[in-house]
Amino acid sequence: MKRGKNLKTLLVGINSKYIHSNLAIRYIKKYVEKNSEYKIKIREWTINNHIEKIIKDIYNEKPEILAFSVYIWNSEYVFKIIKEIKKILPEIKLILGGPEVSYNSIELMKKIKEIDYIIKGEGERTFLNLLSKNMNGLKGLYYREENEVKYNGDNSFIINLDEVPFVYDDEEIENLKNRIIYYESSRGCPFNCSYCMSSIEKRVRFFSNERTKKDLKFFLDKKVKLIKFVDRTYNIDKKRYLDIWKFLLENYSKESKFHFEISVDLFDDEILDFLKKVPEDYFQFEIGIQTSNEKTLKAINRSTNMEKLEKNIKRLIENGNIHIHLDLIAGLPYEDYESIGKSFNYIYNFKSEMFQLGFLKILEGTQISTEIEEFEYKYLSSPPYEVLENKFMSYKELQKIKDIEHLLDIYYNSGDFKKSVDYIIINCYDNSFAFYEEISEYWVKKGYFEVKHKKNQYFNYLYEFIGSKNINLEKFEEILKFDYLCLGKPGVFPEWYKRNQDKERYDEVLKNEVFKNQREAHKKSEFEKFSYDVINEKIKNVEILFLYDKGLKIKVIK
Repeated sequence: MKRGKNLKTLLVGINSKYIHSNLAIRYIKKYVEKNSEYKIKIREWTINNHIEKIIKDIYNEKPEILAFSVYIWNSEYVFKIIKEIKKILPEIKLILGGPEVSYNSIELMKKIKEIDYIIKGEGERTFLNLLSKNMNGLKGLYYREENEVKYNGDNSFIINLDEVPFVYDDEEIENLKNRIIYYESSRGCPFNCSYCMSSIEKRVRFFSNERTKKDLKFFLDKKVKLIKFVDRTYNIDKKRYLDIWKFLLENYSKESKFHFEISVDLFDDEILDFLKKVPEDYFQFEIGIQTSNEKTLKAINRSTNMEKLEKNIKRLIENGNIHIHLDLIAGLPYEDYESIGKSFNYIYNFKSEMFQLGFLKILEGTQISTEIEEFEYKYLSSPPYEVLENKFMSYKELQKIKDIEHLLDIYYNSGDFKKSVDYIIINCYDNSFAFYEEISEYWVKKGYFEVKHKKNQYFNYLYEFIGSKNINLEKFEEILKFDYLCLGKPGVFPEWYKRNQDKERYDEVLKNEVFKNQREAHKKSEFEKFSYDVINEKIKNVEILFLYDKGLKIKVIK
């Protein structure tokens, strides 16, 4: 490969959504520029951009070296781009890196001739060496020589992570305004979950606490809205992570939020007492429960203390100051349809802010990819490699879980049906899974999964569905009406919505609120009388004012 500090090098990130950003390409850019005279440019697009537009933009950059960060969500997209870009820039050198190309590199380079190099694993040092050294003896790199794909062995990890520069500056933060900022304070994972790529690197390396605090102070000073730690398990070393959390508490900013992936069963009483002091909505925790089936937990190498997990999650949720996101994975070994229902109910009953129901992906390099025959896995042969069926659950059953997952997002994770769905489950079902199972069957019967819907239609479908149940329909209508008004100022009122509004009383109530004029007051509020106290469930005939000016504010008038 041609070398020289004037080589025009472009690093590309193809994100799944606009709000995301690519940390890997920023690391490589900063590391190379810190340790050499090379200058590197980065560009980002999303999988929603047209391929022709991306190709045109890359062509206009006229790079001599073009590198892509490849993941499960963008790999097919990237492969299409590189095949076309070589037609119009035949001399360009194409480099791929990332988890999606690190474990089948030889086969991939034989299949896609346009790929010149693949970097395996951690990319900073290998990318710098590729730009500045001869190929002979270069570690961590797949390359072509005499029509063969060769590999000289793995590159050693960067032990002192403080050598890796902080990737954000004033310009970057401004460019990423209103997007998620990704950050890591450690690399590697000590756990051995059979389905996870992170389990491959057993050793955990940390950035120093001094370095981490300095980085986090930058985010706080810049009022970054959401900083998402990509550490696979943040709370491994108690002394270390508590020190960082204390620093964040001492430097609290209501403008910022911090998201962490944690193993909640590692928390002790000291940590839980500390977390009670954290200001509301400052921290977000993502907790991968994955299953409540003990045989499944053992099969996937998760030694979770379920008693402690349950106790700690309940305590965090009771405190109410930290956003809790719980995960369940469908398709794991020994988890049949009945078992997934039990795991669903176990997680749902915590009443966390977010309940993500995901599906197992068979990823090359993981332990579970060696157990395909044992558990009779059938899965998608292209990304996202999602399981279709296995020894324990049929394709039909997994598709039912897919439907349930869709409605879980609508009727639970959206937060739009907090009171109405709870009322249905408590009064009509023995458990939450039974409700989602039955309403998903109703949607299939009605064909609702086949078309797009406006948000207000979800309320109509729920009302339709509940019409055949033995339920106090008058009371349910009041609860559904309350949830509907919590969405925002209604543009339209559904047929089931029975208005009970006194306009003179509405104007009288609004006199106590601060608005520029009456028109603005009506535009940014709604007033309704309820025959049932949907908030406290103590009295009848309550008046409620809904204010939408700066987020939702609810006032019970009487």
